[in-house]
Amino acid sequence: MIITINDNIEIEMFNPLELSFGTSEDRLPKSKLNLARLGISKERIRIKDRWFDVLSQSDLIRKRNKNDGYYRVVYIQVNFKSGEYYIGKANRPRWSDLQRYPGSGVKFSNKFKKYKEQFLRYYIAACKTAEETEELEASIVDSDLLLDEKCLNLVAGGGGTSKHPSVAESSEKKRAHMRANPEQFKPMLEASIKAFRSGDTPALRARNKRIKEVMSEEIYREMSRDRINKWKREKPREYLESRRKNHRAIKSSEVQEKRKESLRKWAQENPEKHREWQEKLIKSRTSEEANSKRKASLKEWKEKNPDEAVANSKKRARAAAAKTSKEIYMLDLLTGKVLREFPSQHAAARWLVDNGMAKNTNCVSSISSVCLRKPCSTGYGYRKKAYGYGWCFASEIKNDE
Repeated sequence: MIITINDNIEIEMFNPLELSFGTSEDRLPKSKLNLARLGISKERIRIKDRWFDVLSQSDLIRKRNKNDGYYRVVYIQVNFKSGEYYIGKANRPRWSDLQRYPGSGVKFSNKFKKYKEQFLRYYIAACKTAEETEELEASIVDSDLLLDEKCLNLVAGGGGTSKHPSVAESSEKKRAHMRANPEQFKPMLEASIKAFRSGDTPALRARNKRIKEVMSEEIYREMSRDRINKWKREKPREYLESRRKNHRAIKSSEVQEKRKESLRKWAQENPEKHREWQEKLIKSRTSEEANSKRKASLKEWKEKNPDEAVANSKKRARAAAAKTSKEIYMLDLLTGKVLREFPSQHAAARWLVDNGMAKNTNCVSSISSVCLRKPCSTGYGYRKKAYGYGWCFASEIKNDE
């Protein structure tokens, strides 16, 4: 069904019954006809010799500029009773602003105030930039269209301010003004610091709640990551100093105790999650990728700090020896009397070497076999002596006493 407003304006509304008989195929391209049959494109408008699809609210939202969030559209206001019309453009950051804006032409504004209920607006195009809306409006509202007495446009399209600042540009302008006039905003900044940086307060909780309501966790993390990367890129020294300060604070005994208490409380309240977290942590630490990464990092550190690497190696050896070493006694084979005491099996092996009873410290394996009562190679009992003496752990004799 076609509604003729005047010679220059026609509105075509598609009836499913009419489409089923093919009565609109001569006026509508095949692709548009198929969309209309599916109920996706139900209306279109002819302005002079050009056809425009009518955009719904969902269409406009999908075509909203993702960089700055602006709606940039071209529309037509039609008075069905009088046949008058007005074609305009709009660049607005919010949908509510776009709905409230009817048009700015003087002639149209006067008509709209008197006959507001008679006008119906159709969005006929969505553009990416303000310049595109001006170019499209200029191509539609030309000198020929202005000759139509039903046209409420007074001047050709494309006029007006083409560059509207985005939300990001406006925010940057405000920040620059605040930096240039710190004394003017000092009380506000001090109040902000007091309200939101003084620990857990009701105001801070309310602010965090508002942020979480309008922003997903993923977007919030992405925003925080972008801020940190920007800070690292623009002020590397301040970022490095802050990292060092944070590292020192984390290592303090007070913070460590607080973290342990917090983790203990969480583990008690969430035993299942804590067990899953422990399994995941162990798996990540012992994975092949983690081990290779740890080895590469340790190798690089050893190359840069050879002296510290040697000192650490000796320290680890002493710690391991102190942890695993056991005091042993050298016994007389006939009486079982304790002849000597040694702090470890290696100390006993060195004594045998120093006194010419053994060639090297490998004799420690024989001493260990006697202490551990390992079976003899002959298959009869266990080994009772080594190098002419009996050997045992000091703890065995002390326990017997």
